[in-house]
Amino acid sequence: MNLIKAELRKLFYQRSTYGLILGTVALAILGTAFSPYAMTRIGNGATMPLTNSDVVDGVYSKSLGGYIFVLIIGVLMMAGEFHHHTAVATFLAVPKRSRVLITKLGVAAVIGALINVFATWVAIGSGAYALSLFKHVAAPHDYIWGNYTAAAAVTGAVLAVVGVAIGTLVRNQNAAVTGSLVWLMVVDRILAVIWTEIGKYLPTGLITAMMNIHLNVKDKASGLGLNTADYLDPVPAALLLLAYGLGFAVLAMFSTLRRDID
Repeated sequence: MNLIKAELRKLFYQRSTYGLILGTVALAILGTAFSPYAMTRIGNGATMPLTNSDVVDGVYSKSLGGYIFVLIIGVLMMAGEFHHHTAVATFLAVPKRSRVLITKLGVAAVIGALINVFATWVAIGSGAYALSLFKHVAAPHDYIWGNYTAAAAVTGAVLAVVGVAIGTLVRNQNAAVTGSLVWLMVVDRILAVIWTEIGKYLPTGLITAMMNIHLNVKDKASGLGLNTADYLDPVPAALLLLAYGLGFAVLAMFSTLRRDID
């Protein structure tokens, strides 16, 4: 319990944590607030009318868009120890390193899930308001509320755990944060579009699959697009994402137990 309290104090005594929470909420709100306008003006022969319930589901799916900041919170929880030179004191206070790492992973999972669920529901409200400004908007499917909440919880927990693991493996805070951003915001999303057979098994594809949205958009000029029909079902997608989190946690544990602490 003392370890848990210490980790919570470290997390919430830093002003950067509140900035990242605000960023999570703000990015999710922006995603849902502007999606209705963007979807009705795609062009190049692609049409996504708001009279289609699947398209409206797609608007609300943007409410999970702030998860990248949850990953960064996880990264800072561990990499921050090395950046601020507090790692030695932490591991001297609790010489059994596995206890420290397990505590960080557990706290990250719970806080990440709570932050992401909160941001998702605030963004759903902003999406509902944005859609109310358009005429003849279809009602979303009833199942999305449960799906999106569960997806937000799983995504927040797993990505926070992955963040702690990355911060353990890549001890340079700036490199860990930059690498995480580049992968999730650029590489992962590009692969989801141009190499769908692989992209659907990567985090972005799995998060989309958990929400169980049905979209088929194709740009006639480039030939690129997004078709979620071939994505995994929600439960297998959630299990695979959890497996990612477990795999990174095991790697972090192995790394922490064997490497010297500077």
